[in-house]
Amino acid sequence: MISKIGKIQKIANAQNVAPIALNTSLPISLKVSEKIGFNRYILKFANRNLNTKSAKQLDIGANYWAEIESNNENILIKNMFKKPEILNFGILPQGLNLIERVIKENDLAWFYEHICDSLMNAKDKESFKIYTDMFLALQEKIVHIPFLYNEIYGIFQFKKGQKESAFYLAFSNFAPILFRLDEKGIVSISTPFKKVANLLNYEFSCKIETCQISPLWDKSGKIIDIKG
Repeated sequence: MISKIGKIQKIANAQNVAPIALNTSLPISLKVSEKIGFNRYILKFANRNLNTKSAKQLDIGANYWAEIESNNENILIKNMFKKPEILNFGILPQGLNLIERVIKENDLAWFYEHICDSLMNAKDKESFKIYTDMFLALQEKIVHIPFLYNEIYGIFQFKKGQKESAFYLAFSNFAPILFRLDEKGIVSISTPFKKVANLLNYEFSCKIETCQISPLWDKSGKIIDIKG
């Protein structure tokens, strides 16, 4: 599993060689700084502020992935895809180790115990928030692990089914990807961006789809249900 995460980051790193140069082969990260008029926004990209028009309403202060095209002095931004809020929260230093064990072991009783123990013994507010999110996801039978890979924030989510399982992977610097697996291996990979799908075809031999995807779990409106 870590090798698959490494493959994704190898692709993602291609867009980070020069912080200001426009890389049109992969989605970029943008932040909506402000709205300055009807359908007009200021977008922050690296060290640039881009004045752009969008027929789609954008959320002020939100982060997006987007495809970008450059032609002389003109910059076209398209296919903006809002980043999930869960990417804005903390990470677990040991997150990659947890991911590896979750994938290898069929019985996740140890994981439930680890989350509960860590939640009760959290030494700071940040750790408590992270383990609370993980606990809430477990209530919906979804493994949710924030992690750090080569200094890049990431989110891993896993849901096990009887015949087919799924895991969602997103990095702060790269488009989200949804993997579907069966007992033989990866069945398909989905991503919202055609350019990403084309690059994934070089790294994976399974079916690659371009479609809208969402995290398997998010924290919107979630509360802790304590019984007993």
